[in-house]
Amino acid sequence: MAMKIALFTAAFSSYPIERAFEAAAKYGYDGIEIGGFRPHAYAPDLARGGAAKIRELSSRYNLPIVSYAPENTGSPYSLVFADKQMNQESLEYFKLTLDMAKEIGSEYCMFACNHPGFGRYKEDVKKLFIENMRVLAEHAEKIGQTIILEPVTPYEGTIITTSDDVRWALDEVNSPRFKCMLDLACPLTCGEPVSAYFEKMGDDMKHIHFIDCISSSEDHLIPGDGEIDFPRLVSYLKEVGYDGYLSLELFSRYANEPDFAAKRGYEVIRGLLDEN
Repeated sequence: MAMKIALFTAAFSSYPIERAFEAAAKYGYDGIEIGGFRPHAYAPDLARGGAAKIRELSSRYNLPIVSYAPENTGSPYSLVFADKQMNQESLEYFKLTLDMAKEIGSEYCMFACNHPGFGRYKEDVKKLFIENMRVLAEHAEKIGQTIILEPVTPYEGTIITTSDDVRWALDEVNSPRFKCMLDLACPLTCGEPVSAYFEKMGDDMKHIHFIDCISSSEDHLIPGDGEIDFPRLVSYLKEVGYDGYLSLELFSRYANEPDFAAKRGYEVIRGLLDEN
């Protein structure tokens, strides 16, 4: 089964979400990844009827929803708040995001561990993160929804940034509904090979944010605009038999031209898959 290409809707945050579906269908994408941010697909808004709109767009444009990435950057919700009330409110929100991922027909619901803030003991934060993920994994098991854990760059967080961190979290949570994914910015900014993720995670590796970057920044770029050797990378992915989605997650540099970025991004990724 060949690798497929998905478009992450977050790049179209200045447009109605249908614009992202239109672009994905027009340029040839195989699927779509939904950013759970306002005004597009914030989980409480989906619960008030917005989920039906997302399902309708998915059906009309013939684009399966690959992953739902809820608002998860630390405000107003976090997986590592020290305050007990804030933590409990966050857990209720994240349970709702799992429900809404299920409601819109998304294969995965993606969680990441945002920066916990300064002045905290790392081991305490790690303990809290695992406690929370066990609660959410239990909920995911009950409703039949799979979580994928995304590492972040060292510029964005401190708890889940390396392949060892991801493997540790998978082992600690130990749930059939708790898997992982790879954002290509992470191994480059952490100074480790992409192969570390596949060697350590194996079949638990379910999804890839297929972007370029430079080692000194968390910015996400179209393949070829940064420092990653993509011909070698694509050959490796084929060698290990990865057959999941390659999702184009762009922001910042391309914010004023999301249509152009979606078009060029697809053409570049398709060319890499066809040529290597």
